[in-house]
Amino acid sequence: MPLPLLSDGSRLSWSALLVAGAAILLMTWNPVPEHELPDDTPWHLLMQAEGLETASPVLPDSLLQLDGQPIRLTGFMYPLEQQRGHRRFLLSPYPPGCPFHAPNGMPGTLSSTVEVIANERVPFTYEAVAIQGTFALADGAMGGVSYQLRDANQEDLP
Repeated sequence: MPLPLLSDGSRLSWSALLVAGAAILLMTWNPVPEHELPDDTPWHLLMQAEGLETASPVLPDSLLQLDGQPIRLTGFMYPLEQQRGHRRFLLSPYPPGCPFHAPNGMPGTLSSTVEVIANERVPFTYEAVAIQGTFALADGAMGGVSYQLRDANQEDLP
């Protein structure tokens, strides 16, 4: 299929079409802003930690006080397996495919990711989900710290 002609008689190039398509996508793409998540979401506390992947992370007192406490997080699922329902998955305040929204580190960093260990399978969705569980500061890879939400259950969004 030939490319369309421009008004001067020349043909549009594939690279020009790709650039135009990317520009339209970036101008119209609208990730869910953090302020639209419910007030019960303490993601800002979790993202205050620094150096979670190191042997000596910096954890603020407000974060240390959450360890072992029941909390509710609202975020987006990142499944670890290809299934319809998940008992173990990652939760983040950023929707999948949101690489430019990073107030404190890129999405997918340890401070913006919580491993959820649920009592029952949670159906996969691209929409935000509310998860209630016991927050834990767990031993992470290479001697660091990771976040977990244990004994978790899905709840209705407010």
